Amino acid sequence: MISQFQKTWPKSSLVRAFGRLILCSLPAISVSGCLAATAQVATLRPVSLLVPHLVARATAVDALISRVHEQFASLHELEKASISIGGLGPVKWGMTIQEAANAAQVSFVVTSLSQSPSCQYYLPENFDPEKAVRTGTIDGIGLMVVNGQVIRIDIWPGSPVKTPGDIGIGSTMAEVQAAYDGNMEVTQHPYTEGNYLTLSSEASGTNLYSLVFETDKSGKVTQFRAGQLPAVTWTEGCS
Repeated sequence: MISQFQKTWPKSSLVRAFGRLILCSLPAISVSGCLAATAQVATLRPVSLLVPHLVARATAVDALISRVHEQFASLHELEKASISIGGLGPVKWGMTIQEAANAAQVSFVVTSLSQSPSCQYYLPENFDPEKAVRTGTIDGIGLMVVNGQVIRIDIWPGSPVKTPGDIGIGSTMAEVQAAYDGNMEVTQHPYTEGNYLTLSSEASGTNLYSLVFETDKSGKVTQFRAGQLPAVTWTEGCS
C-alpha cells in the first residue's frame, strides 16, 4: 500500500504549483487570502518524506511488542498466575511448603524474614528437575508458612503477578476500588504516608481470608498480599 501510494503521488513541486493555481483562480478568495493559503500549501511535507518516519515508528513499535512477548515468555508460570483470596495459581492455603513446590514446579528457600521456626518466609526459585539444580530466582513473591502450612502470599516490587482484576504493583487506589466495586476498606498506614486497602468480608464472602494492598502517598500500590486472617493483616510479616 505504501509503495503504491508513493508511486501515484505527484512530486512536491507539482503539488505546490497546482495548489497555487487552484487557490488563486477562485474568485471568492481575496489576494491576501490566496497568498496566505499558498504559504500554507508550500509548507506541506511530501509523503515521500513522511514514509521513512512512519516506517521507523512502526519498526520501533514492533520491536517493543517483541520485547514484551519475550519477557512474558521468560516468566515462570507462577509469575503469570493470578493471586486471589484462594491463593496464587496452584498454590493454595493449607499446603505444606513441599506441596506448594510440587504444585508450582519450583523450589523454595527459607529467608532471613523468618523470625521463628513457627513462622517462616520462603522465596520461590526456578528448578530444573532433569538436572536437579536451581536455575534462577523468581523475584517479588514470598510465602508465609506458619506451623508448617502456607497461610499468606506477599507480592513485592518487581513482581508481575496481578489479581484477576488486573491489579498489581503500580496500580492506583482508584483502580483497586473499581476492581472490587468500592468494597475496599481504607486505613492509614502506620509507618508511611500511604494507606492500606483491605477487602471487606462482605465482598470476599468469607471471614477467613482477605486481600490487603499497601499504597504510597501518591496512591499507587507498592506491595500487596492475600491470605488467612489475621495473618494477612500483619504489618511486619512474621515479626
